[in-house]
Amino acid sequence: MLEMRGISKQFDAVVALRGASLKVQAGEIMALLGANGSGKSTMVKVLSGLVNPDAGTVICDGTAVRIRSASDSRRLAIAVAYQDLSLVPAMSVVDNIVMGMEPKNAFGIINRTKAREFALTYMRKLRIECGPDALVQGLMVSTQALIEIAKAIASKPKVLILDEATASLHSDEVDTLFEVLGELKREGVAIITVTHRMGEIYRVCDACTILRGGETVAAGPVKDMDLDTVVYQMTGKKPDLSGAAFHAGRAARDEGQAALLDVRGLALADKLKGVDFHAWPGEIVGIGGLDGQGQQEFLRSVLGDSTYEAGEITFRGTKVKFRQPADGVKQKLGFISGDRNRESIFPVRPVAENIYAGEVTAKSDFSPLRPRTVFDFAGKAVERYNIITGGLAQPASSLSGGNQQKLVIGRWMALTPDLLLLDDPTKGVDVSTRAEIHRILKECTQAGMCALYSSSDNEELLAISDRIYVFYEGRISACLRGEERSEERLVAAMLGLV
Repeated sequence: MLEMRGISKQFDAVVALRGASLKVQAGEIMALLGANGSGKSTMVKVLSGLVNPDAGTVICDGTAVRIRSASDSRRLAIAVAYQDLSLVPAMSVVDNIVMGMEPKNAFGIINRTKAREFALTYMRKLRIECGPDALVQGLMVSTQALIEIAKAIASKPKVLILDEATASLHSDEVDTLFEVLGELKREGVAIITVTHRMGEIYRVCDACTILRGGETVAAGPVKDMDLDTVVYQMTGKKPDLSGAAFHAGRAARDEGQAALLDVRGLALADKLKGVDFHAWPGEIVGIGGLDGQGQQEFLRSVLGDSTYEAGEITFRGTKVKFRQPADGVKQKLGFISGDRNRESIFPVRPVAENIYAGEVTAKSDFSPLRPRTVFDFAGKAVERYNIITGGLAQPASSLSGGNQQKLVIGRWMALTPDLLLLDDPTKGVDVSTRAEIHRILKECTQAGMCALYSSSDNEELLAISDRIYVFYEGRISACLRGEERSEERLVAAMLGLV
């Protein structure tokens, strides 16, 4: 039905796929598995037309096809329900479901009655409990996820791809989805599901394909692969699922030393579910987990960028609840995002101003700024952190990606924060820049700073962290420390095998 052969894709220095392959038959549900960075998302994007491969062949119904755009994918009856959602928040449920398939009259005008009936058919099928005219932006995350799935199914695909479709769903909604998938399977639809929930794989999937490092390392019937085999293929190592590695707890530190950060029972909608977390001065605490398990929400709750609903945060011995990130910064918190273009860099402003931005936020007065003060402050950071720039007056956009990220690192290190929160800070930077960022962090933690380091790269997490908290479905599934920090244990905890 659908086959991908020898698919390769490289983004600058990052090799996402190395001759990867997969095959799914009509009337079959296949799980696409792999750890973070294994190439799953890129494979999906190739099929959806969002990424053009450098090499390889896609075959549909025995014929080689070219998928160069989303319209090519739709023409081949391939539909994707994305984890990040492709919905338009300010539009109604009906308009989102029928988008691109709007029923029209002879004059090309949308027939609103038929559009409503069409959307209601799929809303009933998935038991979506909201009004068809409701705006998507006002709905719960789980409801939005079901609408995303309804939109994909409504296109009557021959190939349906679900990208972590159940990650935001409640158990009863998962049951409903699986009923619908069973119907589609009987109708001959080929279904590819990207998931981290092992129980669901054995419940509904016929086959699985496993990627590691951009390559296909295993494929076959699910019944022939037990959990140990799956984890081994994902990591290349035999799993050891025994021992205290799978129980979150205090760090192996002097019990008499007060924790710098003490989080108890943190809860946020369906993203965080009673998280307990502790961090001490002088350590790098890793935060691992598959995408969307609550890591980002946790960091942003600590910072004051998200308002948590329950629990308490104690920082330096005092209970705090920052109303906004600026409040946290004034209390010597720092934050570094991996999405520097959207959250960290002011592209058209000079390098000097970009570096000084953190100092401005940390100040509590309204004293006038002198250019000499800004340039002196920035010049020291540029020299200390080896930021390669054409000059402090040049726009930040003139720097390479790696130097832009070092600029952000330098901005916060210059403030000597007590606690630094890092959300995938080395995403998209080259190996040498990554090593330099690691060196800077280790130097700063040796001086007493504490860093919470979230990363989608398991190898990086194991290399830099003293301890690793692993998030799974909004909870801490494990706290790995010392010799317990191994890739097979990390992956097992990420999959909820506890």
